[in-house]
Amino acid sequence: MPSDKSRLVRLSQEMNLVAGMTGDGVNDAPALKRADVGFSLGSGTEVAKEASDIVILDDNFSSIVKAILYGRTIFKSIRKFIVFQLSINICAMSITLISQFLGIETPITVTQMLWINMVMDTLAGLAFAGEAPLPEYMEELPKKKGEKIINDYMENQIVISAVYTTFLCILFLKFQGIGSRFRYSAGSEYMMTGFFALFMFCAIFNSLNARTQRINIMSNIIKNKSFVTVMSLVCIIQILILYFGGRVFRTYGLTTGELLTVLSISFTVIPLDLMRKSFLRLCHTKEEVAKFL
Repeated sequence: MPSDKSRLVRLSQEMNLVAGMTGDGVNDAPALKRADVGFSLGSGTEVAKEASDIVILDDNFSSIVKAILYGRTIFKSIRKFIVFQLSINICAMSITLISQFLGIETPITVTQMLWINMVMDTLAGLAFAGEAPLPEYMEELPKKKGEKIINDYMENQIVISAVYTTFLCILFLKFQGIGSRFRYSAGSEYMMTGFFALFMFCAIFNSLNARTQRINIMSNIIKNKSFVTVMSLVCIIQILILYFGGRVFRTYGLTTGELLTVLSISFTVIPLDLMRKSFLRLCHTKEEVAKFL
């Protein structure tokens, strides 16, 4: 009976379960509407389609599995984007505040910040949106209804990445050993060009860390062509800005040695995150780590 479907949904929800219901007829509409997720068949009535959340166009129930897989992939992509964005945002904010106490008025100019925001928001969104739906996602336990978007694992990664990147940037600006590798004195246009390059390349390398929780940061990267394309484009544009930005971006070019110094320092964000991931795996079982993700 149609009322049995609605009763099954209600009982499932009273047990704090997420209830999904399929149907194709007018009588199925109440149950489809009441369910947390209602699936209607493409060949079903318009009433059923209106009452449902998802329409299975090919009438194939295996499409529900694909929908769940893509849903989990999108959820993970959103989390990866948040990790990347918050890490860079917190770092930028911290540098702006701390630099005032160190006698550096504008470590990041307005024009540079516009470029940074474009990378963090628009371009990073395009990059992480192309993550491949991996079959292993279906082996994970379902997320709870009250699941937070930012979980403990993400908080750990965001804080460590942001603090370490901020430390690198402040060290770069104030440590004389680094400054001696650049032309003229600390605070010169070449030193600040190097600082801008350091900040951006730290962000680019951090995007690799945020993209996967695996030790191998290159895992499945070829499957996400948009990530490879966008981040490669960001690298090319960043180098062009460094050498041709001029007064607009407050960049005056770097020698090969200076650029290699910046790249070497910024690259250290990758081994640091590898140590963080390895430490979590040593301190927790595989099942416990899976709960963090």
